[in-house]
Amino acid sequence: MIQPEELLRRLRQRPFQPFRVHLTDGRVYDVRYPDMNIVGTTFFMVGIPEPGEPDPFADHMEMIDLPSIRQVEPLPASGAPAMK
Repeated sequence: MIQPEELLRRLRQRPFQPFRVHLTDGRVYDVRYPDMNIVGTTFFMVGIPEPGEPDPFADHMEMIDLPSIRQVEPLPASGAPAMK
């Protein structure tokens, strides 16, 4: 299980480095906007940005239990859009 401190470190890193969250059930989320996410002691709320907006608001949130996170990795420079 990833620790909440690791997620906070990634979200607060300056300059921000977008990252990808892989879940144990195969879902994948790309985190490109650090201010759209919330880290709790047992969960991670991922903000899903409005589609097609260059500086989007969160369209909705996905709640992830920390034990469901299999891996977190930096996104490649070009990066693919978030998948669910």
